[in-house]
Order: sequence, then structure tokens, then C-alpha cells
Amino acid sequence: MVDPMTANGVTAALRHAVEGSALIIQSRHREQIPLLAGAMYSRRVQDLARFFNTGIEKVVYDGPVRNHIGVLTAGDVYTIPAWSLNSVYTRLRPRGAISTLLFGFVLSLFRAAASILYDFCKQEEASCEVTG
Repeated sequence: MVDPMTANGVTAALRHAVEGSALIIQSRHREQIPLLAGAMYSRRVQDLARFFNTGIEKVVYDGPVRNHIGVLTAGDVYTIPAWSLNSVYTRLRPRGAISTLLFGFVLSLFRAAASILYDFCKQEEASCEVTG
């Protein structure tokens, strides 16, 4: 899915197509792709998709964070980590189980931060409605 704000989905799709093609080529003399390699590929695709989708939905699309910090700041709060981690992923090229799981953990930390920010802003929004 292409993120209309930053197009991170395009970059991720192209990168994962290259990775998937390489995995298929490496496995061409086998009856199937090795289980661990296939599982780690799927994990990387899913982890990045969750990271991008959670970030854009919680920080920009849904109202609490965007309303609390403003549209432009919300865009920066999403875009800077998204572009940065996209760049880190491209340079590190995690392929094995350990590097895939470590990178997924880092992505999970950023998703958790977005969720915490979202919950904080949602509580602030609710408290303003009650007192307002």
C-alpha cells in the first residue's frame, strides 16, 4: 500500500521485490524456498508494513496527535523516523534471523512510541472535552 504522504510503500515494495526475487533465484535448484529464509523475508515485509501503517494512522490520519501538535509537526513526527528507518534498512540489509529480529524490535519500539503519543494526546483531548 502506498503511503500518499511519503510514498514509503513504493520504496518498500521495490526493495522487497528485489529481496524476494533474490530469494527465489537462490532457491531455484530446490523444490521450495528454505523455511527460515522465507519466514524471515515475510517477517521483514510485515514489520515494515506495520511500522509505516501504524505511524501514519496514529500520528497523522487519526485526529488526537495531529490536533494536539499540529499538522506540520505531526507530518515531521511520522516522516522523520519513517525515512530514517527506511534508510537504515537499506544500508543494513537485514537478512538473517538475528538481524531481522533486531530490526523488527527497533521498528516495534517506534510503533510503541507512536502508540504512547497517540494515547497521551487522546487522553488530553478527552480531558479538554470534559472540562471544556
